[in-house]
Amino acid sequence: MNIANIIILTYLLGINSFVVFSNRICKNYNQHYLKDKFTPVTEEVNIKINHENKLFKQLKNSFFAQIGSNPKHVEGEDYHWFDGDGMIHGIFFNNSFMTYNNKWIQTKRLEVEDKWNKKMYLYFGELKGFNGIYQIFKYAFMEILGFLPPAKGTANTALLHWENEIYALHEGDMPYNLNVNYSACTISTKGRLNYKNIYSTTAHPIIDKKRKLLYLYGYNNYDFVNGKFIFNVFNRKMELLNQKNITLLNNGMTHDVGFTGNDIIIPDMPLKYDFARMFKQELPLYFDNKDGITRFGIFNVKTQQDPDWYYFNNNFFIFHFAKTYKKNNKYNIFACVMNELHMEDFVEVDHVKNPEHIIRGDLRLKKIIIDIKKNTTKIIENENLNNLPLNFNYNLDFPIESQINKNHIYCTIFNAGVGYIHGYVKINTKNFEKSEPQIFLFENNMYGNSEPQVVVINNKEYLLTFTNDDIKSYISLIDIDNNTIDSIEINARIPPGFHSLYLKHKN
Repeated sequence: MNIANIIILTYLLGINSFVVFSNRICKNYNQHYLKDKFTPVTEEVNIKINHENKLFKQLKNSFFAQIGSNPKHVEGEDYHWFDGDGMIHGIFFNNSFMTYNNKWIQTKRLEVEDKWNKKMYLYFGELKGFNGIYQIFKYAFMEILGFLPPAKGTANTALLHWENEIYALHEGDMPYNLNVNYSACTISTKGRLNYKNIYSTTAHPIIDKKRKLLYLYGYNNYDFVNGKFIFNVFNRKMELLNQKNITLLNNGMTHDVGFTGNDIIIPDMPLKYDFARMFKQELPLYFDNKDGITRFGIFNVKTQQDPDWYYFNNNFFIFHFAKTYKKNNKYNIFACVMNELHMEDFVEVDHVKNPEHIIRGDLRLKKIIIDIKKNTTKIIENENLNNLPLNFNYNLDFPIESQINKNHIYCTIFNAGVGYIHGYVKINTKNFEKSEPQIFLFENNMYGNSEPQVVVINNKEYLLTFTNDDIKSYISLIDIDNNTIDSIEINARIPPGFHSLYLKHKN
């Protein structure tokens, strides 16, 4: 490192220290996603838990894991919940005991921040106003000078099991390969995948069982100038076979897609990126409900010809698809649809601090029909899901299919005001419009932690998930049909996460 670089770095870090110091004078750090149940854990632990629960004994030789956002080096109140360092919380099930192990994913970003022992990379929530613009230039200079590697991903969003390997995913980066040691009951990071000309891949890849291929698609999240859907095809050895770029109208986020087994449903929705919004103290990623266009493309994975596009009269956004199939000339798509999205909601939900962007309670499971013969689109709602007997505004997300009856879909019930999980709902998609949902609600001061997993024990279906009350954390099995829950306490605090994974393994 030459003297000029040292001077520049000292200058940049000096300004940053002044900004942080100024913020500490002006603000009280009480950000919603850094307090209460979202407070990050600070230790990695390995805990053996003895038990005599007959139901949990049936899960022997299996592994459950939740991944989520757990920032290790925190500064400021502009932290965005999607930005935190990835931490995996795993449970290894044996016959009469289980082992809990939590580990930070050792990303390039975390390695750098551990070296400096401070936050070094941008939070998305910081991208507002003069300070946000300054932060962009500061980090750009630090990358150019070689102080920061360009890998900014946090590996905090989802988990992939492919060909006996497990990967931690984040759509701003490449997957990180994990070592899950079933004998020692430990988790560690092997390393980041690297491929020429691929900057990042999805957190919701598609496993094509029929063709034994993996579709690690992505989108243009490296500069957001032009909208792109990037279709990457990998074989069982994780070798890149081919890549195809598809032009989108919108230059924002493509978080998830639908898949029929032959066709991918590509959502092109008006979540856009506009750098100029930062000058108005707004985040650059925004939902353009007024002037945006929403359309779905049908893309055949075999021919890989440019997709046929079908347009909607109203705008909406989808984080997660549930199931998709084609029948005759119609594509039937079940997804959790929201009519309005504000990225600020994932920075601060307090209505005093965030008066214009209170989290809306309008995220619902809906059925979308594309009629390719008539060239029409239609959205079907279930009024029972729209009017659940709850005393709070709620959102329904994290849809997962039943293993016993593929017509059944489970969704997680979120309290829209605070982001806590209050329960789960199960609905039959056959005759969807009139179907009566089954509801499981936690008792007072008990909450779910993340997307659950469906497990089958003695031909009966349960939801497996971490749960917590105001003091303790648990691993729980939930029977929605009989409205019961079995739980075993874990002597560690497990904050809310995003997605999860459940695997059976051999002795």
